[in-house]
Amino acid sequence: MVEPEPVKPTKKKVQIMLDEEIALKLQAGIDGEERITRAEEEKIDEANIAWDGIQAKVDADYQLVERLAKEKRNKPPTKTQQKKTLITYLKNMEGYKHKDLKSKDFDSIKELFDKAFKRVNMFVDFRTDLVEGSSKRAGKELEQESTKK
Repeated sequence: MVEPEPVKPTKKKVQIMLDEEIALKLQAGIDGEERITRAEEEKIDEANIAWDGIQAKVDADYQLVERLAKEKRNKPPTKTQQKKTLITYLKNMEGYKHKDLKSKDFDSIKELFDKAFKRVNMFVDFRTDLVEGSSKRAGKELEQESTKK
């Protein structure tokens, strides 16, 4: 009788097949984890890109507001604003009443303001002249009195 060959070679082939299946399953698990981590990284990158876009828009808005504010500050006042400022000065410094200035146009108010402002700027305190002059006279008078005595 002929005995069949030992089952060893079949076991070896089966073992190799089982090992290959296990290796494929492990590789699939590793690939799945890598895909998941890649997907998470892509989500994070997309979120960062979206955040960078939002931040860029915020920065652009901030720069626009700064530029507009600077333009508004450098913009000269209108005639109405100038008239209001001149009227306020005349009311406080010269004693004009609002009803006196209300009916006048910008040019006449400007003339009144220029006169008042010129008078204030050209003002010289009269007491300084008297004090200096009186001290000189007083000194001369004292010398004259002492010589007479």
